[in-house]
Amino acid sequence: MNSVSDESLPLGDPPSVEHPTPNGVTEIAQRLIRFPFTQSDVKLKYEDALSVSKDWFTKLDKNEIDQLDSLDFYVSSGPQSVGVVPKLHNTSAGIEIYQLPSTENKETFEKTEGPYRPGVTKKYSNKRSGKKVAKFKVDTMAESGLACFYMSRLLGHLVEVPPATYRTMDIQEFEKVGDQARTTGHPSCTEAWATLRSRVKSGSPKLVLPGGQLVFGSLAENPRGENSSPEDYWTVGAIRGHSFYRVLSSRSAVADILNLNDVKCLQDLALAQDMTRGVILDSIFRQVDRLGNISIAQLQRYVTSEGKVKWDDKVSDKDKAEAVSPLLPLKRIMYKDNDDGMNWGMNSISVTPILNETHHIDQTIYNRLQWLAGLMQDSEPGSDAKIRDYFMNVVHTSSDNYDKLKASLLKQAESLKSRVDSKDILLDLDFEGTMKKLYAKEVEAAQAAKNAAKTSATPVEETPTPAP
Repeated sequence: MNSVSDESLPLGDPPSVEHPTPNGVTEIAQRLIRFPFTQSDVKLKYEDALSVSKDWFTKLDKNEIDQLDSLDFYVSSGPQSVGVVPKLHNTSAGIEIYQLPSTENKETFEKTEGPYRPGVTKKYSNKRSGKKVAKFKVDTMAESGLACFYMSRLLGHLVEVPPATYRTMDIQEFEKVGDQARTTGHPSCTEAWATLRSRVKSGSPKLVLPGGQLVFGSLAENPRGENSSPEDYWTVGAIRGHSFYRVLSSRSAVADILNLNDVKCLQDLALAQDMTRGVILDSIFRQVDRLGNISIAQLQRYVTSEGKVKWDDKVSDKDKAEAVSPLLPLKRIMYKDNDDGMNWGMNSISVTPILNETHHIDQTIYNRLQWLAGLMQDSEPGSDAKIRDYFMNVVHTSSDNYDKLKASLLKQAESLKSRVDSKDILLDLDFEGTMKKLYAKEVEAAQAAKNAAKTSATPVEETPTPAP
């Protein structure tokens, strides 16, 4: 997406960004707002509620949400001008936001690539020029996607869940885009769009704000560099075929299964940790559409001279300069579609067997679950009411869905505590700690060199010669 200055706006101040529309109404984009509590293991930056590492809400989350907020659905040119077109493939309805190609203007892009195109729009794909940067979804899909992002950060940055933010859209613009989706590449998508158009026309309070001028929903980042839905994650049986599953399903300690003194262990350790974290997240949300919808991203991992483990899909020259370890390209699990959760009536979800067969999780998610479950039961005075208020007014979760989400989280925390207490689950998955130990000598050498450089650069004060 187009860049936004790191120092453009303080966290949550102002709490939202406004976008005037040609129809005289104002759209709202929610900014990242501080959670009312912080776990003791999170190291926050000075005068900032953002974490110094990827175990909470980060500066990157803030900046990416600010980038989402800056997108203008109406301006015809400039860095914030985007193409707004309907999703016409797969099974759900939504709106896709594209960065416009340099050779095409907004009006031409939306008219030519918005509607169904024979031979191009297919059941499971619909290639368009430009780069897809975001998706806008409404109704329970929006609630699920928003809450999943926030919960992923509260519980320790679980898997790679892309940032998502609350956003409103002029109802006339939404209807204009929806009219282009009367024919799609998939019958389920066609049906979903017909249902949305009908509900928006009737002014359903689940999609339309009071006053009937704005549709509300979730605007989520479309991540870069992922391999979407590889076949070897489409079934529970396929997941069981991965080498990392051998780690999860064994009752032996992780240190007895993997050689933690060998860099080769890191890939299995990373995917084992991602899988358990993702399955716990899906179990809390009753996510039913995960199998066949797991993405894989290859991220560059490295240890800095400060002893921090960092990662990204692209590494800058500055990153390379501060790395004391090799840049390790490791596969990580990414959850970019989180809109089929909150299916509270489901007796089971697609990934439940993986959690039932797992005997290892990491300390962070376990501690965070117990911490958040405690706050939801007033472990601090008034904490339950404050969290409920945050989810309803910042995350925009409905009252009923929040109550069911809370009940689901408490149940998951209790279940994991019981399994940990009985030694059925060991808290010994530690990717970051293992990587730090592997390169501890390099970190020590880098810090020693830095201290030596500081010492040699310090001027020595001369002793004044006494006067005769």
